[in-house]
Amino acid sequence: MNKIMRILFPIIAIAFGIFAIVSGVQKLQTKDQYDASTVAVIEGIEREWTGVDSDGFDEYDYTVYVSYEVDGQKYENVKYPGYDSSMQKGDELEIVYNSSDPSQFAEKNITGNSIIFIAVGAVLTLGGVVAVIKAVVRP
Repeated sequence: MNKIMRILFPIIAIAFGIFAIVSGVQKLQTKDQYDASTVAVIEGIEREWTGVDSDGFDEYDYTVYVSYEVDGQKYENVKYPGYDSSMQKGDELEIVYNSSDPSQFAEKNITGNSIIFIAVGAVLTLGGVVAVIKAVVRP
């Protein structure tokens, strides 16, 4: 049983690592479609209770809604792809969008976030592979 656990957890780490790498690469591949920028205003932040963590504290998911304007066309209460605890209603965020379809937008730092995903994925994958090899080689 102990040997199975020593292999199972690293395999899970490898799976999460590969998922993070693929997600990061996909984000990097789409970054070129966002060829213009504008400022969006946070219209609201919804908080949804998701459960209780292992320490007994409530856990929440947050959804941010923004509005922005491009060439006179308003896009209102559109779901923003991220959340930061410092965000508040009325805050301004710089976004990037596809000039041929301004309804497609992303947070401005898409490259930095993608690189972080890839780096974390690489560490998880490498650590998982090393742990699996150790578990198999070790009696």
